[in-house]
Amino acid sequence: MIKNVYFDLDGTLIDSAPSIITCIKRTLIEFGYEVPEYETLRKCVGPPFTHSFPNYLHIKDEDFHAAVSRYREFYDKENGCLEAEVFEGVEGLLNALVKRGYCLFVCTSKPEPTARKILEHLGIDKYFTEICGATLDAKIDTKAQVLELCFKRAPWHKKEETVLIGDTKFDCIGANTVGIDCIGITWGSGTRDELTEHSASVIFDYPDEVLDYIETN
Repeated sequence: MIKNVYFDLDGTLIDSAPSIITCIKRTLIEFGYEVPEYETLRKCVGPPFTHSFPNYLHIKDEDFHAAVSRYREFYDKENGCLEAEVFEGVEGLLNALVKRGYCLFVCTSKPEPTARKILEHLGIDKYFTEICGATLDAKIDTKAQVLELCFKRAPWHKKEETVLIGDTKFDCIGANTVGIDCIGITWGSGTRDELTEHSASVIFDYPDEVLDYIETN
């Protein structure tokens, strides 16, 4: 029986792609890197920058820390992060789950202070018992590490009673690593093929489908 529902943030709860991509473009231009095609930039929405910056944007090791710092100035200090929107139907899903007694957490590879800032700005932080995210020093960075942080903060949560909802392979990989099921959703950055390949337990296209599944499992 599912009792605890952990949500990814970018691409699952909120559409943050436009603001993230804009800040990445500004960073690349400032550091003299070529701006890739949109599809490549879209891949940077969700995974930690320790993966996306070197693998998708080909940022050199010697530029990495300065580039991430500059990106965060654009995104956090200049409030680019606040341009995100809640996906249609998601707040209804959150409201319904809370009313039915489920415990909701946010589990994101975005730095935790930024995640809290965005959720408070959008007015949906009230649905979550806890918001867990990456640390600025990257000691907690991957989805698996953030999931372990969730369980550390709520040691009474049993893994067999907990699911993660996410939109990319990184959510599936993290969930599989710690031993919980991952519900894949297709309204974010990932694809059905990607989620299937990385062993999502089930895959849904709409929030109301997610609610129906959780209520019956």
